[in-house]
Amino acid sequence: MKRFYETVTVEKAEDYFTVALDGRSIRTPGMNALSLTTEKLANGIALEWRQQDATIKPDKMPLMSLAATAIDRVAPQKMEVVTSVVAYGETDLLCYRAFEPEELVARQNNKWQPLLDWAKKAIGAELHVTGGIMPLEQPLKSIKAIRDKITHYNAFNLTGLHELTAISGSVIIGLAVMEDYIDINEGVQAAQLDSLYQLERWGDDPELTLALQNSRREMLDAFNFIALLKV
Repeated sequence: MKRFYETVTVEKAEDYFTVALDGRSIRTPGMNALSLTTEKLANGIALEWRQQDATIKPDKMPLMSLAATAIDRVAPQKMEVVTSVVAYGETDLLCYRAFEPEELVARQNNKWQPLLDWAKKAIGAELHVTGGIMPLEQPLKSIKAIRDKITHYNAFNLTGLHELTAISGSVIIGLAVMEDYIDINEGVQAAQLDSLYQLERWGDDPELTLALQNSRREMLDAFNFIALLKV
């Protein structure tokens, strides 16, 4: 799509903010009003629109994409999204450890176990750990604790958490970033630990390297989105 506007402005509308192109408020792909909870997020989205060249490239507007997802897809079916995120707790990345080599086992324990310890203390979600990939049943009270925590998130925060969780394969990593227990770089390192070890051990793998770069960028986009939701 060719760029069809000259000016991009942020406007206050009742108890929310929106972005306007040449004075006309933007709507989401679902034709809903772009009602944003913070002025910082509105400014971030406005900047994405200003930075578009002659051709509009939606993939260069991650904040706009996440906001539209929150409004069009998450808000109308919030509890379904909550259930989807909570399900990651039943097969969380952090709970499935390697048997060998010893160095990888140590790295997993050093990087992952503190996150599980935090989840137990801060959320009341104690998740069990196993070696290998065979399914491990987690305590129902722990899964419920995760659900109770997530249910209080609004559609925008839930969208950010869903992105972090789906990309990392761990709702605990997602929550630890959301709740400021770890920063986004630590979250990325925890999520990519196994793959980074593989690269160290076996050498360059262009396909894996590209995949890691993409997932890191997507996690950073989600984190930036979450950061702009904080007043």
